[in-house]
Amino acid sequence: MLVESIVRQTLGLKDHRVLAVEEEGTALVARLELKHGRLLPCSSCGRRGRVRDRLEMRRFRHVPLWGMSVRLEYAPARVSCRHCGVKVERIPWARGKSPLSRPLVVVLATWTRLLAWEVVAKLFSVSWGTVRAAVKEAVDHGLRYRRLEKVLYIGIDEISRRKGHVYHTQVYDLLDKRLLWSGEGREAATLQRFFNELGPEMSRRIDAVCCDMWNPYIEVLKQQVPEATLVFDKFHLLRHLLEAVNDVRKAEARELRKTQPDLLKGTRYIWLKNPWNLTDKQRERLSFLERINLKVNRAYLLKEAFRRLWNYIHPGWAKRYLRKWFWWATHSRLKPIRDFAWLLRRHEDGVLAWFKTPLDNGATEAMNNNAKAVSHRAHGYRTAETFTLSLLHCLGKLALPKTVHRFV
Repeated sequence: MLVESIVRQTLGLKDHRVLAVEEEGTALVARLELKHGRLLPCSSCGRRGRVRDRLEMRRFRHVPLWGMSVRLEYAPARVSCRHCGVKVERIPWARGKSPLSRPLVVVLATWTRLLAWEVVAKLFSVSWGTVRAAVKEAVDHGLRYRRLEKVLYIGIDEISRRKGHVYHTQVYDLLDKRLLWSGEGREAATLQRFFNELGPEMSRRIDAVCCDMWNPYIEVLKQQVPEATLVFDKFHLLRHLLEAVNDVRKAEARELRKTQPDLLKGTRYIWLKNPWNLTDKQRERLSFLERINLKVNRAYLLKEAFRRLWNYIHPGWAKRYLRKWFWWATHSRLKPIRDFAWLLRRHEDGVLAWFKTPLDNGATEAMNNNAKAVSHRAHGYRTAETFTLSLLHCLGKLALPKTVHRFV
């Protein structure tokens, strides 16, 4: 029968055969049986042994055929293994006690990397829980065979899972551009969980870490990877500086509210944008404002002067320029700029480390955007565990279980 042949080929049966394929309502049920006299592999060690007895009938969900759901029925055998004792046979089309066939796991897991889980469930006429179980099995398989020996540079950042300051700490491999770990929270204990799972041997392989100046992360990194170079992301530094410039603008706008309320109105992005990105109208207005002795203009000039730091190549010259800029900033009589300058001074080693190890979180920010896209297409996730599972599946570059037949 053609259907029996399809089931046999898609499962890659060698020690088993298809007894019959019957129709039950809107589903196809394939009944499987052992081939007589075969030695079966042990589920623990894989060595073959004689069949001792049989267990109760089990049912497995298989890939739908022509829009009809397919179930497999089989009574697993117990094997007398010389090394492990009496064990259940290693079933070639499923793993452990999973009720899903390996091909179905691969099909559902492949589509969930492209579509929302709810959409995949409707396409294959399964429940959302079945889709989650397939993704969980695929992620467990991928993590089991994932190689971490070449993880040398990692980037650490956080993303928001939902409103109310619910954050997830993200750890990325900056070389392979993949997600290594995700966990709810952004406290020291959160990042500590990552290193506990990574282990001390793999932690010693890390050469450099790029992150922002979040103290809980810094404390854990100094404890867990003391020999790794800690590089502070220059884009986060610039963001702090832009916030300081904007604070100066807002404070000065409040001072001018009574005398010249429209002088700084609508100028926020004039001070924050790069000079070459200004429109002709913005450039004309900036030229006018620069003729006035404004505090925000001093902050703007300090911002542009700080940008020149990244033009240096030698760390020694960069350090001299940073010390000079620090003097300018602390004598500017602009409190937000002074606060930023002292922030740099406290983390000077991490700032200057960029000139020896030029890492930044550009790739991390790009992968964070992909993580947000995964969350948006599902309209969010209720639990942190499911959110982490989806991110690892879509961004972790994890290998899927191997199947005999390619369905997608």
